[in-house]
Amino acid sequence: MIIVVPIILFILYLFVCAILARSMGLVKCIDPSIAYQKENRRHFLDGYKNWKKEEYIIKSFDGYELHATYIPSAIPSKKYVILVHSSTYCRIGGIKYFNIFQKMGYNGILFDLRGHGDNKKSPSTWGIKESKDLLSVINDTVNRFGNDIKIGVHGECLGGVTALTALKYNPHISFVIADSCYNSLYSLLCKLAQQVAHVSPVLFDPAEIFFKLMFGFSYKNIFTKDSLKGNTIPVCFIQGDSDCVVPVNDTMELESATKGYTEMHIFEGADHTRNILVDAERYEAIIKHFLYSVKCLELAA
Repeated sequence: MIIVVPIILFILYLFVCAILARSMGLVKCIDPSIAYQKENRRHFLDGYKNWKKEEYIIKSFDGYELHATYIPSAIPSKKYVILVHSSTYCRIGGIKYFNIFQKMGYNGILFDLRGHGDNKKSPSTWGIKESKDLLSVINDTVNRFGNDIKIGVHGECLGGVTALTALKYNPHISFVIADSCYNSLYSLLCKLAQQVAHVSPVLFDPAEIFFKLMFGFSYKNIFTKDSLKGNTIPVCFIQGDSDCVVPVNDTMELESATKGYTEMHIFEGADHTRNILVDAERYEAIIKHFLYSVKCLELAA
């Protein structure tokens, strides 16, 4: 009996680690209809309801289907922005940011990340396959609207990391706006698990083994800054100083890793991905100034 009890406890411990690993790969996502109601209550969808839009499917690099929405500019324009939502959310979350770009004559492309929204359920690879999905969206946009268009990407949290990770592939884009982006995936998942499930850090090393067996990669070896080496595409970093998930230091590390033009803007009192909620006017002013600085508002709308 003395020997059996420790063995049972050890098996239970490994079982909890396996459940934790699975939850970090198969993330629980919000239902698109609930996300719509949430954004609607904040009045982010007031204009969206009356805009012309087209929904379609983009085949990604491995045949995975990405659900997308195209919103044309009110006046014909060669400026396009692709908006990438955060983990567990869906493409409707990009509308609050497109409201800003729409005023400046941009066409909008929104799509659901792999395993999110209207897409088929699939494990999250935390930027690995998602960055290639974004490349597929970029290439599809060029094929649809011409080689002479100017494309930018705005992303929050995982959406921003997806955009930053895609930079290592030298995509056909002119700028990235990265909101609330983490550097170390390991640190992010540790913090999320501790906050949401009150899980002890002692579970993470064995959980990493299960995670690698289940999903084929280690979350300990994923650093967003590694994709920015040699990058020259302009990046605007936006971060809240009260972010309980991503520390400001992560944004500073990301900014120091890229070789291109950068801006970094810190929002006082803003929690994770809440920067636009804290000060919408400042957020809009930052984007407008950045786009002028990188010459992405020169094309006639």
